[in-house]
Amino acid sequence: MAFDPYEVREDFPILKKTVNGKSLVYFDNAATTQKPVQVVEAIKDYYYNYNSNVLRSINTLSSQATDLYIESRRKIARFIGAEEDEIIFNKNTTEGLNFLAENLAHRTWRSSVVTSIMEHHSNLLPWRRIVSEKGGKLTVVGMNDEFTINMEAVEKSLEEGCEILTVTHVSNVLGTSNPVKELSRLAHKHGSLFILDAAQSIPHIPFNVKEVDPDCMAFSGHKMLGPTGIGVLYVKRSMLEDMEPRELGGGMVKTVTSETQVYEDIPFRFEAGTPNIEGVVGLAAAVDYLSKTGLKNIAEHESKLVKHFLDGLDKSTIEVYGPRESDKYVGIVSFNFKGIHPHDVAQMLDADGIMIRSGALCAEPLVNALGVNAVARVSFYLYNVFEEVDRLHESLRRMKSFI
Repeated sequence: MAFDPYEVREDFPILKKTVNGKSLVYFDNAATTQKPVQVVEAIKDYYYNYNSNVLRSINTLSSQATDLYIESRRKIARFIGAEEDEIIFNKNTTEGLNFLAENLAHRTWRSSVVTSIMEHHSNLLPWRRIVSEKGGKLTVVGMNDEFTINMEAVEKSLEEGCEILTVTHVSNVLGTSNPVKELSRLAHKHGSLFILDAAQSIPHIPFNVKEVDPDCMAFSGHKMLGPTGIGVLYVKRSMLEDMEPRELGGGMVKTVTSETQVYEDIPFRFEAGTPNIEGVVGLAAAVDYLSKTGLKNIAEHESKLVKHFLDGLDKSTIEVYGPRESDKYVGIVSFNFKGIHPHDVAQMLDADGIMIRSGALCAEPLVNALGVNAVARVSFYLYNVFEEVDRLHESLRRMKSFI
């Protein structure tokens, strides 16, 4: 079946909402995505028919809930090409990256980390703290003229010796995609771990961990049609077996005596306490939805939206931060309206029912490297349509009267 964004929109009741008397246009998908009825219904079905704790009791309800939970884990793992015991559930990408930084800090390592200027704060601050505590070194490499990571600088830093290369796949500011297969190859060539922040890529483009070969990777459910409060951390099984759980308690031990304990098998030893069952169920429903729609279809649709947006801009008033070619973007474009602060741009668009993001986007070093303190950002997803982009163009044109 051909992809039809208008049919897709029927699954998202919130898109029928009005804001300030105007029909809602939601272009803040890089912050979080809207949820289809299928995800909401899956969560409701869990609470109506299966609500119980999992992996504990032997009663019928708990057994049914456990089966649903395990099958949901299997679906989510398959979605990225992983084995089900290679993913850990947590709150979000931020928690996953912090878990890695804290866990790896307790291993014997050279305390040297390479990252990039393109990172979200979540893939910068945890590593900065760890190398500071360990007396190590954090190298932040820059970008090239195509607004992707400077590969020559990466290779030079790897040659000098480092424990970890940790980078974003798709920039949450620029929408550009880094060459992750080549980065993975380079890291492993030099004996470094390769860690990937995939928060802005997993929801939008086809991805398989066996092809890219990251050692670890983090992403969030709420950016891919799932509920908030559920994240996924992928770690290679061989590496996961050597990691120590940082949180201890119920559900992550096989036996406990007055003096010692035996941890559960992976991944459950890393999931202490009652898990976010509804979040896992909801994310599995989101994965079903994305798989049925097809990530290739989604990527192609977003590329067309980006091109339509860029082609319709008044270049005399709008400065875009990123490549000239529209096919270089993964659904995200940041810009500034000359003479108007991006917060004012966002506020005026909001008055027209158009939701965008403005500010430093939790990536201040990158925004500052662009020569500004803030930007306006539009980010598209599978339910956005050309007519919404046309409304955005019209609203931006009306702003010329304010300068």
